[in-house]
Amino acid sequence: MTAGQISGPKTPPPERQQELWNTVFGENYQAIGEEEELNTGGRPIWLFALVGSVVIAMAGVVAWAFLAGPLASAADDGDATAQAKPTASQGGTTTKPTSTRRRLPKYTGQASPVNGTITDQAAALVVPRLGGAWRQDTRTDKIRTAYGYTTRQYVAAGTDPTGKPQFAQVMTGPLAQSLSSKYTSPDKLATVVSAVAYQARIKFFPSGNTIVKTVQQKMTVNGNKAELMAYQVTAGDAKTTMVVAAIDTGARLPSIVYMSVPDSKRELRPDINTVFSQVRVNGA
Repeated sequence: MTAGQISGPKTPPPERQQELWNTVFGENYQAIGEEEELNTGGRPIWLFALVGSVVIAMAGVVAWAFLAGPLASAADDGDATAQAKPTASQGGTTTKPTSTRRRLPKYTGQASPVNGTITDQAAALVVPRLGGAWRQDTRTDKIRTAYGYTTRQYVAAGTDPTGKPQFAQVMTGPLAQSLSSKYTSPDKLATVVSAVAYQARIKFFPSGNTIVKTVQQKMTVNGNKAELMAYQVTAGDAKTTMVVAAIDTGARLPSIVYMSVPDSKRELRPDINTVFSQVRVNGA
């Protein structure tokens, strides 16, 4: 049917019919269902739809790869170190402060008197015998089995947050055989000190304690290489200053000086300076 074939009792003239037809459908109208309606430039619409879908899917895959997929880690390399830092260990949390002292500070207050020396033959060390409130533990076998050292001086310091007795104490001895793999050379004693400190947290402090390293100092004792680290250990509301030194004595394993002073006996902290300034290698 064409525009000119429209008829009826009030049919407009052919020219008017064609004008109305073009107004409603447009001059280039073609009936629905004809072949050209399904073709654009000779290519089927389904092909363009398929290509479009593939492009969108690929864009989505690329976006996923960079945002959440395998390429995300490469994009985040700048922050990986910070995110991967451990915040807790079996013994509690270890935190490294923004700045660590390079020398043991001089603690203020009156130091305890020194009443001679104590010689540790097994560790080849000589340390000052502290007087005042300090006592020497003479239970040789007990010191070895309970503490893992060969000499011990102590002051009772109440109880820790779990109700267990705690002490200010100074102990000496060779590096424990269980930690012998941590020692490789006199130039690398920091690993030894860290291992001793970690073991002390497990043996002498309540579980869940936290620790902050406050001092790391290379030193010499009678010309022998040594490394010292100081820490603040926190268990509940109780804080303790802990100092560990590893000293090369020429033996197969280095020797250890361990000292801890709870804040309940903070007046004894000047004795830390006394011990670590007067320790000597026996016979050196």
